[in-house]
Amino acid sequence: MSAVLLVPMNEAEYVIWRAKSETNYRDEIVKNGATLAEAQKKADEDFARLLPHGLKSKDQYIFSIKDNNDWVGTLWLGVKGAPDNRKGYIYDIVLNEETRGKGIGKKAMILLEDEVRKLGLHHIGLHVFGHNKVARSLYESLGYEITNLNMEKTL
Repeated sequence: MSAVLLVPMNEAEYVIWRAKSETNYRDEIVKNGATLAEAQKKADEDFARLLPHGLKSKDQYIFSIKDNNDWVGTLWLGVKGAPDNRKGYIYDIVLNEETRGKGIGKKAMILLEDEVRKLGLHHIGLHVFGHNKVARSLYESLGYEITNLNMEKTL
């Protein structure tokens, strides 16, 4: 039986995650039509803006996803919005290839909703690239709705 946990990421994991995450983000931007140079510039700017102090960046929560104590992926949640309208926002969720399709992503998302509630928030959103049909299907199965270019859920 699978025991999925969200564990705050440690510094060693962060160094590895950040390099991979920036590259993956850049590649997704390229798939959406940007040049490599444009995509790299956007990735560099976005990560510098959102994570200026790494794991200690304000309103940023990066988790390792563990299944039976084995590291199987990562999840990055940010909090954004005006003080009277703060919302959780999923910047990144990645599972190892061999663990996909086993319900771990769904369990991690449900655990994340609990973390969002603990922060006193009642709304969670994310962006999913149009070509990522598997991810869109997962989010829709959890009650997320498409709004403009994002998907959102009220908790």
